[in-house]
Amino acid sequence: MKKNNVSPGDYVLLLGKGKTWLVRAMEGYDFHTHLGKVRFSDILGKPFGSPIYSEKGEKLFALRPTIEDFVMKCERQTQIVYPKDLGMISLEADIRSGSSVLEAGSGSGAMTTYLASLVAPKGHVYTYELREEFKRMAERNVMKAGLEGVVTFKLQDASKGFEEKNIDACVIDVGDPWVLVPQCWKALRPSGRFVGVTPTMNQAERLSEVLRASGFSRVKCIEIMLRNIEAREGKTRPSMMMVGHTAYLIFATKVLETSQSASSDLAEAGEDL
Repeated sequence: MKKNNVSPGDYVLLLGKGKTWLVRAMEGYDFHTHLGKVRFSDILGKPFGSPIYSEKGEKLFALRPTIEDFVMKCERQTQIVYPKDLGMISLEADIRSGSSVLEAGSGSGAMTTYLASLVAPKGHVYTYELREEFKRMAERNVMKAGLEGVVTFKLQDASKGFEEKNIDACVIDVGDPWVLVPQCWKALRPSGRFVGVTPTMNQAERLSEVLRASGFSRVKCIEIMLRNIEAREGKTRPSMMMVGHTAYLIFATKVLETSQSASSDLAEAGEDL
């Protein structure tokens, strides 16, 4: 159950003049911003959402961070999967509380954090990463969100095969995702879902063809665009800036037939959008 008040060690999202900072409120410490120094002693014990004032008299709000905040403000050295794509991934892959999910390519752990928030408290995420520095970074980001209890981190080559079986969904975010298609088919439960995240059309095309030839059906590829609306009385209009291309998302379902003809026939049988 979520607490109403800020306790020592809690993460807080400070909001001031349209800018946000994700900070950990610790007794005896201060946080410096261009709006002035904020004392954590002014935050602790207060309800989330309370106004506080910097030493310059600027008003900020101490908000409870959302999973999106943890994702977008995570420590990272690589590109992350954006919230606009994460939502569709969870819907298409039917990832929910209690689900078991395999992830290949932990990266910064941003997607790991999101997946863990969905499957908690009874599900589990198994995430594979080749680079030790990325694994450690992903672990730190997941711990920051308090979700380490539902994630197992593995410093292993996923192309050698997954140790887990009867998995609900595989989420693959690596440079050559088609290499992992046979391993995902073996790990997934019947009718389990596959998700591939790729930056280029060439990758999306090759992955889609390999999926159709490898015991998967309902193969589809999408791209999501997001445009904000400046909603103000008498001035509402689309924002001049928008989040355009971030990734191509490829979805597929495991079927118990590994011939290309059977998978292709099923894939074309009246897919709804």
